Amino acid sequence: MTAADGGLTEQPEDGVALRSLLAGGLPLLVASLTEHGRARRLHAALVEAGLEPLPGFLGHDLPRGARVGFQLDARELRLVDEREDTLLRAPRDGLDQDWVAAAKRLRGTMVVVLSGGHPEPELAPRALAGTVDERARAGQALGAIVGVVEERPGLPLVF
Repeated sequence: MTAADGGLTEQPEDGVALRSLLAGGLPLLVASLTEHGRARRLHAALVEAGLEPLPGFLGHDLPRGARVGFQLDARELRLVDEREDTLLRAPRDGLDQDWVAAAKRLRGTMVVVLSGGHPEPELAPRALAGTVDERARAGQALGAIVGVVEERPGLPLVF
């Protein structure tokens, strides 16, 4: 599913929804979690990988140094840990194309993970930022700036 101002990918049985958009011209990926499916395991893995609790979002810098990153290929976006184990997958066609272009250009993105359910999918970017800030101030947000790499298909070497 794609929102007009940003990509939205939701897998309700997993308890995880993603929204990709530009915030102030910078790529932002917001993952929201419920108590269902793999959401709890994902939250624990992200804490272990170094995503930090956020005291707020608006006016705050996101930390760096998390041991996760995104790999983007022709079909999907994968969040992988330092062992290259996939923690999360999302179809590429559900991502906002402006987010994809900015994340590739900057080789990174801001990532915020919200607990307590999914924000309304049609929230405008400014309203979503306000929701993220409220959740962060309530202790329901983790975040970091993480890398994004695009995997390009290569031709096999023939000697």
